[in-house]
Amino acid sequence: MKKLGLKIPVEDIVDDLSQAIISFNGNGTASFISRAGLLVTNYHCASAGIQKSSSDEHNYIRDGFWAQNRGEEIPLSGVEVSINRVIKDISEEVNAKLVGVKPEHSARFKVINSIVESYRKQYPGMKVNIRSYRDYTLHVLYVSQSFQDVRLVGAPPFAIAKFGGETDNWTWPRHGCDFAFLRVYVSKDGKSTGYHADNVPYHPEVYLKVSAEGYEKGDYAMSIGYPGFTERNATSMLIWERQNVLNPPLIKVRTARQEILQKFMREDESLRIKYAEKFASSANYCKNSIGVNQWIEDLDVCKKKAEQEQEFLNSCENDSVCQAYAGMLQTMEKGIRESARYRIALGYYVEVRNGCEMLNFISGFGRSVPYVMKEKGESMRNFVVNVKMHYKDYSEKVDRAVTKALLKLVRDDLDADLQPNFFATLKTDYNGDIDRFVDEMYEQSAFANEERLLAALKNPNWKVEDDFAYKIAGQMEKKDREIFALVSKKLDVVRKAQYQYNKGRLNFHQEDYYPDADKTIRLSYGTICDLPLGNGTVKPYQTRLSGVMAKADANAGNPDFDLPEKLRTLWGRKDFGRYGENGDLPTDFIMNGDVTGGNSGSPLLNAKGELIGLVFDCNWESMTRDFNFDQNLHRVICLDVRYLLFITEKYAHMNYIIAEILGK
Repeated sequence: MKKLGLKIPVEDIVDDLSQAIISFNGNGTASFISRAGLLVTNYHCASAGIQKSSSDEHNYIRDGFWAQNRGEEIPLSGVEVSINRVIKDISEEVNAKLVGVKPEHSARFKVINSIVESYRKQYPGMKVNIRSYRDYTLHVLYVSQSFQDVRLVGAPPFAIAKFGGETDNWTWPRHGCDFAFLRVYVSKDGKSTGYHADNVPYHPEVYLKVSAEGYEKGDYAMSIGYPGFTERNATSMLIWERQNVLNPPLIKVRTARQEILQKFMREDESLRIKYAEKFASSANYCKNSIGVNQWIEDLDVCKKKAEQEQEFLNSCENDSVCQAYAGMLQTMEKGIRESARYRIALGYYVEVRNGCEMLNFISGFGRSVPYVMKEKGESMRNFVVNVKMHYKDYSEKVDRAVTKALLKLVRDDLDADLQPNFFATLKTDYNGDIDRFVDEMYEQSAFANEERLLAALKNPNWKVEDDFAYKIAGQMEKKDREIFALVSKKLDVVRKAQYQYNKGRLNFHQEDYYPDADKTIRLSYGTICDLPLGNGTVKPYQTRLSGVMAKADANAGNPDFDLPEKLRTLWGRKDFGRYGENGDLPTDFIMNGDVTGGNSGSPLLNAKGELIGLVFDCNWESMTRDFNFDQNLHRVICLDVRYLLFITEKYAHMNYIIAEILGK
C-alpha cells in the first residue's frame, strides 16, 4: 500500500477511518461524513426506503427529495445501520474449546455459538458474531451497535441517480450520480432507538473528510466496505453448475417478469412508483447472471479452474493422496450432474414463487390464516399490518399478467413429473388454457387484492383451505419440498467432498491465503486506471458531464437516458463552481480494486484517507469476480464526489448540507 502511494499509517485506517464506515441494512455500505450523523451511500442502496416513502402526491422517484432543514427529513422504515465496536482475534479462546470436537459443521457451530452467547452477556444490546477462517483455526469476534432511526436527507431524481438504467447497468463507461444522504438519530440520552420525534442527530466519534480536490490517473485509492460473499476456491464443476444449472432459470423467469413490469411501469406513473424497487433489484441480479454466464464462456473459466485443479493434484506428496483428492472432485461432479435436473426445477420454483406476488404472500403469511382466524386479538392485528404492507406496492392486474407468463414457463420448461399437481387439472378441465385458469384464480381468490382479503378475514364463515389460490400455492410448495428431498442427500455428499477438497487446497495455498468475503468489513486497494481490453482498445478511467449530455442525445426516446431539463440548463450555463475541471465536470471513474455485492455505497478514499468517490458498480468484464478475480480486467466503478456535490449545491441548492460536509 505504501509502495502504491498510501500517505497515512495503516493503523490510522484500522483504528480510525474504519469506525466511520458502517453496514447498511446488511447488504450495503455507508459512511459518516459529518459530526451530526450525516451518512452517504448509494441511491440504489436506499431506493427501497425512497420508494416506500413515495406516492402519487410525493413522487420522490421522479422528482428526487431534498430536505431543506432537519425537520423535513423523512424517517425510512425497515432501515438499519450497524457500526463495529469491537473486532478482535479470539482464536486462542475458541481453539481451546474446539479441542476434541468432531470436525462436522454442526458440532463446531454448537461450540462457537456458546461462545457467542457468553459475549452477548458481556456486550448487552449489541450484535455479536464470530467468523471462522483458515479451516476453523482463525476466529474473529465482531461486536456491532445498530441504529434504527435513519432518515432521508436528500436524493437526486432517479433519472440522474440511475442515468443509463438497465441499458448501462454493469458496464463502463458510466455517467450515474448514484448517491443518497441520510442521517442517524438517537434518543436524547444517546441510546439507539426506533423513530421518535424527540430523537436527536447521532454524533459519531469518527467521520470521513470529503475532498473535492480530485485525483489523477495512477493515484492510490482504496475502498472499505462490507462485501457479500465470494467463493474464490470454487471448482470447475461448481462454476459449470452456476452457468448451466443455477443461472438459466433465474435469467429466464426474471426476464419474462421484467418485460411485463416494464410495460406497465412505462404506461402508468403510479405503477412505476409501486414497482420501481422490485424491478430494479430483480433486473440488477438478472443482468449480473447473464454477464456471469457470458464471461465464464469468454474467459474459459471452467478450463482454467480444471487446470488449477490438476496443478494441485500434481503437487500432492504421493499417489494415494492424489487419488484421494481426485476422488473428491469426481464425487462432486457426479453429485452435481445427477442433481442438475432437479436443481433447475428448484430454481424455477424459487423464481416463480418470488415473482408471483399473490402466491408468494400465501407461502409467506397465508399459512397462518387458520391460526389468526381462531386467535383473533394481537395475532389478527399483526396479520393485518402485514397485509397492508404487502399490498401497498401491489397491483392485481400486473400480478395476474406476471402469473400467466410464469406458469407458462413452468409448463413449457419442466417435465410433467416436476410440475405441481394442478397442471394435470389444467389439461383436463381447462384444455391447457393457462390464461383462463389464472383469470378464474384471481377472480375467485380472497388473496387477489387487499380489500377482498381484509373482508374475508372479517367473515367467520370463510374457510381459507377452500380458497383457489391457497390450494394452488400449497401444491407448488408440496412439489418444491418433494424435489428438494430428492436432491438434498446428493448435495450433502457434494458439500462434504467440497469441504475436504478445499481443506487440502488451503494447505497448498497457505502463504497467499485470501479469505472469502462474508459481509464483514474489508479493505481493498489499488490505483485509478484505464481499462485495457484484449482487442487493443482502452476505455479511459473517467467520464464527464459532457458525456452525460452526449449519451442522452444519442439515446433520445430511450427512457433509460431521459434527463431533467434542469440538469440540461445547468450544463448550458457551465457553472460548475469549485467542482469543475477544464470546462467540464467529472462524473464517474474506475480503479482496479476488488469488490463485490455489499460494497455498494463504500467510500473510495485517496492516499490521505479522504473520500473522493462512492463505489456503485463493477464493469461488464468483471462478472466472474466472485470466483475468478482478475485485476487487469476487473474495475470498480465509482461516483466522483464532485458530481455528487455539484448536484447537491447547484441542482438541489442544499447549501447547508454542503457547509456540513465541507465545513465551509
